[in-house]
Amino acid sequence: MGSKASCPASAPPLLVVGGYGLVGEQVSRLLRRRHPDLPLLLGGRHPERARGLAASIGASTVAIDVKVKQPLASLAEHPAAVLAAVSDPGDHLLVDAMRRGIPIADINRAGHANILDVAVAAARERPSAAVLLSGSWLAGLSALMAAAAVRELGQAERVDISALASSDDRVGPDSWGFSDRLAWPYYAMHLGKRHPAHPLTGLRHVRCADGRERPAALVGTLEQTTLPLTLGVPTVETRMALQSAVALYGLVGLKRSGALRALARPALRRIRAALLERPGTGDFAGITVTAEGPTRSVSVDLLDTRGQAHLSAIGAACAAERVLGPGLPAGISFPEQYAEPAADIEMLREAGVMVRLTGFTGNIPRPQHRDVMSLRAAREEVA
Repeated sequence: MGSKASCPASAPPLLVVGGYGLVGEQVSRLLRRRHPDLPLLLGGRHPERARGLAASIGASTVAIDVKVKQPLASLAEHPAAVLAAVSDPGDHLLVDAMRRGIPIADINRAGHANILDVAVAAARERPSAAVLLSGSWLAGLSALMAAAAVRELGQAERVDISALASSDDRVGPDSWGFSDRLAWPYYAMHLGKRHPAHPLTGLRHVRCADGRERPAALVGTLEQTTLPLTLGVPTVETRMALQSAVALYGLVGLKRSGALRALARPALRRIRAALLERPGTGDFAGITVTAEGPTRSVSVDLLDTRGQAHLSAIGAACAAERVLGPGLPAGISFPEQYAEPAADIEMLREAGVMVRLTGFTGNIPRPQHRDVMSLRAAREEVA
């Protein structure tokens, strides 16, 4: 292990797998600012890359390889919970946590096939701890804001989510992996029934979080699968707008021509990377969630000058706090099922995100800070 965490040796740590990547580093720093006494363990295939970060935030490091059958076998002690901030393509980390009874939050599991795999694994393993699947847009923020909007209305007939992104933003490989799904259909709920939908279709102008109207196209995201069932919303649609309309129309053109599917071939990997995986230097990002009820509608706008990775880090930190606390039951759950709108919005504001609420009857009350060490103690008392 690397540097020692400045916290009681008897308290098991939160293991952040991928805790030194683009999103993972920001999650780790955010959690340390919010919870000075929380033991943090930063894991990954190259823990030496995390030593500087670990020293600066009072964390420890450990080698974790999600490609081996039992990634958690080498740990000296069971962590209090696991936050998977990297992809787990073989489900090894997820299943290992299930078998060991360790709560886990996964922020990179969004496709229908991945969710089905988790459901089957959970039916087989019968997990005794929480499995929080927080892979909707921005590591679950889209689902949390949808829960806040629907709760304000009491009942919603539809939820529309408009994500504002930029091709100039700085994103990691897991965000690039999202482009792999743009070539293939997904299933969304419309008027209470599942229908196949095609990414980069359904173009229309939407109001974005910065107040500007932009063209936006449908994209396949996890909240379109879960919100109709967890919140009882008959219609849920998510669209993506890019700051450059030209860039969006370019993607739509690639989709319509069949080029996106062709680029999925291994032989064209370099061309695909050149077109769709160009690293940016940073740009702002945002999301607008609008819920429509029988008589009125409400919306939540989030705008972050530090970009998509920072927003995702906040969503991941929310997920980490949830699995560390006592509120989640054993088995699979999704962020919106246990949303705490006051605490979630306060966390966003504390992190410097611009939050605008429209149509709400009153200000969401200011909550107490979520102290995960106290939450953990409460969970242990319940156990």
